[in-house]
Amino acid sequence: MGRFQFFIYAVAITVAAPVIFFRYWLKGRRHHAYRARIGERFGALPENLVQGPLWIHAVSVGETNAAIPLVRNLRGSLGVAALMSCETPTASALIQNRMQGEVDHVYAPVDVRAVVERFLTRIRPRALIIIETELWPNLIYACIGRKIPVAFANMRISDETFRKAMRVKKMCWYILSRVSVFCVQTPTDAKRIVELGANPAAVAVTGNLKLDVPVPAGTKNTGKALRSRWGSERETIILGSSHEGEEELFMALFLELRKEFPQLLGIVVPRHPERFESVVSLVESYGFDAARRSRWTSESGPSNDLVVVDTMGELLEFYSAADVAVVGGSFAGGGGHNILEPLLVDVPPVFGPYMANFREISQLVLKHSAGRQASDLTELCQIVSQYLRQPQLREKALGNGRQMLQDNRGALQTTCELIGKVIATGQ
Repeated sequence: MGRFQFFIYAVAITVAAPVIFFRYWLKGRRHHAYRARIGERFGALPENLVQGPLWIHAVSVGETNAAIPLVRNLRGSLGVAALMSCETPTASALIQNRMQGEVDHVYAPVDVRAVVERFLTRIRPRALIIIETELWPNLIYACIGRKIPVAFANMRISDETFRKAMRVKKMCWYILSRVSVFCVQTPTDAKRIVELGANPAAVAVTGNLKLDVPVPAGTKNTGKALRSRWGSERETIILGSSHEGEEELFMALFLELRKEFPQLLGIVVPRHPERFESVVSLVESYGFDAARRSRWTSESGPSNDLVVVDTMGELLEFYSAADVAVVGGSFAGGGGHNILEPLLVDVPPVFGPYMANFREISQLVLKHSAGRQASDLTELCQIVSQYLRQPQLREKALGNGRQMLQDNRGALQTTCELIGKVIATGQ
C-alpha cells in the first residue's frame, strides 16, 4: 500500500510540474528573484558547484538561521564542503549575506523525480540534512536509493502537518523508515514521527536549535546606528515578519499609542518581499509618508513616523533598533514566527494567539515571563503601552529571557554529534 501511494504521488507531482513552474513564474511578476534563478529549481545548476558536499536544506529564513550554526559546526568538525539550499528569496539572501565564501548555495529542486535525479547526479552529495519539516518523498527516496544518508535536524511536526501526513501514513512509512536519524525538538514530535513510520531507534529528542542560535557579529551595533538616524530618544515599536491583515492591526496600534507617545516611530517588516509595495500603499492610505528602507542613503535616514523595511535580511538589525517587538504571523492565523529573535537582541517580544508552529517556544517564553501574548488589539495596546512606559518591565523580561536561553541550550552539540556519526559511517 505504501509503495502504491508513493507511485500515485510521484505521477501526480510529475504531471503538476508545468503548473509548479508557472506558479513560480507568476510569483516573479511581483518579486523578480523567483524568475531570476528559476532554472535551479528544475535542476539547471551553476557550473562551479563543488562535488560531494554535505547538503543542508532549509526552506525559509527561520530554518536557515537555525541551520547556519549547525553547518559551521559540522564543517569544522568533519572538514567537509557544504551546499545550502532553500526555497524563498529571503532565505537565499540570508545565506548569501551570512555564508558567502563558506558554502555553495542554490535553490532546492522541486520534488519531481527526474529533477531530483538530475540534481543528485550533478551534486553527488555526501549526505542530506533537512531542517525541520520538509517531507519530500521523491527526494528522500532518491537519496536513499543512491546510498546517500538522510538526516532531519530540529524536526518538528505541527498539528496540521501531522494530520495531512496521517492521510498517507503508508507512504510516510515507506519513506521515513529508511531515514538515518531524526533529531526532533520535543517528545511530542518524537511520538508523531514514530507513528508516521520512523524507526524508533533513529529518533532522538535533541531540543530546539533556535535556542542555540548566536547573534551575528555587529547586529546590535547596526541596530544602534539605525536608531540614531531617527533619534535615540524616540519610542520605537516594530512589527516583524508581518502577514496580510497584520499591518492594519499594527496601524491601529500605532495610531492609538501616538495619543500617549506623540514622537512614536513605527517600523513594519513584511515577511514576503512580493508584498512590499502593497504594504507601502497601505501605510500611505492612512495619511503617512512611508520611509522606505531601500531608498535610504548612507548619510540619511527616515525623518518620518513610519518605516517600511522593503529589503531582505535586516530583520534582526531592525528588531535591535526597537523598544518593543510585535512578532507577525501570530495575529492572522499564520502559525507564528520565531519570538526568540527579538530576545536575542534585547527587545521583548509581544505575539498573538496563533502560535501553532512555535507552540513550545511560546509556552517557554510565557512560562519564564520573557514576553507577552495578546489576544486582540485592546490587549496588544495595553501590553505595548506598559512596556513603553515602564522600561523596568522591559529589563525584567529581558533578564528572564537571558536566563531562559541559558538554561535551555545544548541542542546544537547533541545534534552535531548524532549527525556527525551518520556522516562518518555513511549510514
